Amino acid sequence: MDGLSINFKINYSKTSHRFLLVIAWTSVLYVGYILTNHFQLFPPTTLTLSSLDNAIPFLSWTVIPYLILISGMYLFAFIDNQDDFVGALVALTIAVSINYIVYIIYPTTYPRPPTPVASGVDYDLYRWLISFDKPTNCLPSGHITTPAIGCWYLGLHHKKFRPYLFTVFFVLSLTTLTTKQHYIVDIPAGLLTAAIGIIVAGWLVRYSPFRLSWVRNYWNTSK
Repeated sequence: MDGLSINFKINYSKTSHRFLLVIAWTSVLYVGYILTNHFQLFPPTTLTLSSLDNAIPFLSWTVIPYLILISGMYLFAFIDNQDDFVGALVALTIAVSINYIVYIIYPTTYPRPPTPVASGVDYDLYRWLISFDKPTNCLPSGHITTPAIGCWYLGLHHKKFRPYLFTVFFVLSLTTLTTKQHYIVDIPAGLLTAAIGIIVAGWLVRYSPFRLSWVRNYWNTSK
């Protein structure tokens, strides 16, 4: 743990500066999710639930770590390397764009359990979640794609931190199943689109003119 605390230092001024850009960037991308989540060109398909899907219980309290999981996309703000910061934004854009294309041409939906009527913070949060997040946009899981990219890029620069980062990501990813938001197959599908985004972004940022100069200029204005 000493090595972890020594090597994972945060420049709060620069991080907050980058965080504002990450918030703005992801907010624009989220518009695509809302549109594909609420409007479909084709009837959504209900996939076959595997025996494991059926065996996994609905755990209302896991909605809290489920909501924490999506914040993994904001890990980009802690990236200290300019190329990788730009690459992370490009990877995220490519990956979620692939997800949106799949949502458009092959929309899927999940047979959610009955809405719980019990009282409690977890139940209230779950009812709030499903009030605006429709049971569509299942395959691939964007809730896996986006934090996977954040964890990958942050892990590149903090190798001693990486085992903790990936372990937390793995544990939190299971909440996509216990909240009955996704099928099991959605998880590897989300990882696949994340991987495609990372690979393509690496090529675009390093070996082509696609370098997002305005993002780099914004980066350079941080103190």
